Amino acid sequence: AEADSRLIMVTSDHCPHCQAWELDVGTVYEKSPYAPTLPLTRVEIGSEIPGSVTLKKPVFGTPTFLIIHNGQEIDRQNGYIDAEMFWWWLSEHAAK
Repeated sequence: AEADSRLIMVTSDHCPHCQAWELDVGTVYEKSPYAPTLPLTRVEIGSEIPGSVTLKKPVFGTPTFLIIHNGQEIDRQNGYIDAEMFWWWLSEHAAK
């Protein structure tokens, strides 16, 4: 059932917060304890979300992180402040 959950990052090439996330988190995410249960998919803003995913509301800004479970958005994080806040937010969902 682990494959039923994933993390989607809606990103943009021109987004400084996305670039900061890539440096702080993106480079180590695949080695994190969350990667096996929340595999990461990056999606360019304005592109269609891959797979049949039902979002609670449209995505307007980058970065937006979406936690998807069985095709449904269960939570989102808008923006990026720092790695500590990101990991803390993610840890709230890793156990679910």
